[in-house]
Amino acid sequence: MGALAELACRPNIGTGAMNRRKTFVLAGSILFSMQTNSLFSQVDGRTQHSLPRELHQNSAPYRHLSATLDSVRRSEKSSLSILHIGGSHVQAGWIAHFLREQLALLAPEAQWSRGLMLPYRLAHTNTPTHFRTEMTGSWSGESCAKRNWTSRLIDPGSGTGMQVHTSSELASIQHVAFLPDSTKITSDSFDIWTNANRNEISFGSAQSSIQLTAFEGGNGWRLTLPSPVDTFRLDFFPDENRSTPLVYEGVYAELNGSTQIVINEWGHNGLHIQDIRDCPEFAVLAKRLKPELVILGVGLNDAMNEKGFELAQFALDYSWTINALKEALPETAILLLSNTPVNSDKPFITKNSEQIRSFLQSYSKSVGCGFFDLSEAMGGTESMQEWMAQGWMKSDGIHFHSAGYQHIAYQIFTEIERAFLTDKKARNSTER
Repeated sequence: MGALAELACRPNIGTGAMNRRKTFVLAGSILFSMQTNSLFSQVDGRTQHSLPRELHQNSAPYRHLSATLDSVRRSEKSSLSILHIGGSHVQAGWIAHFLREQLALLAPEAQWSRGLMLPYRLAHTNTPTHFRTEMTGSWSGESCAKRNWTSRLIDPGSGTGMQVHTSSELASIQHVAFLPDSTKITSDSFDIWTNANRNEISFGSAQSSIQLTAFEGGNGWRLTLPSPVDTFRLDFFPDENRSTPLVYEGVYAELNGSTQIVINEWGHNGLHIQDIRDCPEFAVLAKRLKPELVILGVGLNDAMNEKGFELAQFALDYSWTINALKEALPETAILLLSNTPVNSDKPFITKNSEQIRSFLQSYSKSVGCGFFDLSEAMGGTESMQEWMAQGWMKSDGIHFHSAGYQHIAYQIFTEIERAFLTDKKARNSTER
């Protein structure tokens, strides 16, 4: 499955060595340059070591991912799509933001679309960073991670795991992608999941030049524009005879560019692995996003359940999720992440997370997925007090400030980059 599939088992990646300037070079292009101080050497003084990796050439998904990365780097006509799945760490948006920054260095000529945009603010929860949503009218909603989650206001559902609804006579939604320059992320095609009829939605002054096509399942529309935009706005006019609320479940923004990169965030605060099973059409959505890489970081909320956590049930739900992804995306590489460590006086969280880590490490090998021990790479639970002292972790001992998420993204990106270089070197040796 290639070195990319062997992202497992490398404790303390970057720890003890991040006290110097880190620069990674790929074929003459600087991928990542980061000035750090001695924080990581302070966090974890243990000796770095690398466990051996094998190059398994029988994994088509990881070979395909490596080839796509190479094609994007060369500015060839190609598309790289990544789907990041998780809870509040993903919904916060910082990890994906820093990954975007590094991939932009990898492929400076590539075009970017925002991809999946969910109506977090309309559901009265936090919107990911570097992404803004504005609204008018009265909206309410829920996500698949909440107990009041209902799934059939749109049938079939979109699989976004979030739905908002309104009965206001006039309501609107406006999504703006910015980094902070919104012109860097544009789209000219939008998949809109809504039960609104054609006469209940408006797209502004460009109406005459818009192409609107209904989904076959009747759960939304595809909107095509003559040129890319960085702002997406919908106006809703619910029919006075409507018997059910007008529902919106999100939008997928796409760009018909020659070389394109998109990182999709499917993040829901409080997400448990069971919640993915309870989200209808989750796998259908994943297939629509067409990712070359799925990063799955789910398990911390499960581990925080002191009396209700059962590893056997977690394993069943996790296996269901992987099987659903593999069936929908047979050519996609999947990377499993261990839980981030916590700074807590509740030892059961660390115990449960360790059980999850051991399961994932073994399970990943049996199903041909990659595994990355993110907890070890971050220094483990014993290092989290230092993370808090350095201002990387929030006072709850669970979530992180932007600097902490930057280092988490650094760990993930560095491993992907290292594995890519290893695969590329192996391919070049074979071709000689």
